[in-house]
Amino acid sequence: MAVATYEQANYHFPPAYQLGTDGQTWHSWRILILPYIEQDKLFKAYRFEEPWNGPNNTQLADQMPKTFAFSGAHRAGLTTTNYLAVVGTETMWPGAKSRKREEIKDGTDKTILIVENNGLGVHWMEPRDLKFATMDFGFDSPNGVSSWYVSPSVVTADGSVRRLSRKMTPESLRAALTVAGGEEIADGPDGWTVIPDGRKRERKEP
Repeated sequence: MAVATYEQANYHFPPAYQLGTDGQTWHSWRILILPYIEQDKLFKAYRFEEPWNGPNNTQLADQMPKTFAFSGAHRAGLTTTNYLAVVGTETMWPGAKSRKREEIKDGTDKTILIVENNGLGVHWMEPRDLKFATMDFGFDSPNGVSSWYVSPSVVTADGSVRRLSRKMTPESLRAALTVAGGEEIADGPDGWTVIPDGRKRERKEP
């Protein structure tokens, strides 16, 4: 898992975004992890002195790595990512601040790091993700955890892929997204299940 490798190399998880000279959000965590998904050339071509949609960086838009799309969804020219962070002061992604492992009081295996999303239409280079304060905590909403698989999955802070049960309550999902809420998250049919390969799941009917 590239984010976990980033954390091991830098002693902190990547920030959700980096700010530019104008104080606006310029760069996404997806850009920051490029060297950790064997995309050094793309990372070196990206210019941090301009926003993600600046004149140079715009030319890289159609080079989205397959890692950022659902398995089998990637195609030439695709720019929409299916993997988002959830940004909020209580989550793994406080914003421009980086989260350290020791801050995860609920356990890395019980704290969501990345979620699947189908429908929000986030450009892979764009420093935009779900917002904890305004997201939908049900399933299948474009403004929440959603997938083209029957059962959506998430990645937890320990790097595990977990399939979410559709019986999982909004309260449980909300709890799993916080780093220090102290809540208990159920394993099994009413919560989530660790799966060895998140790509090997049943797809929804088109």
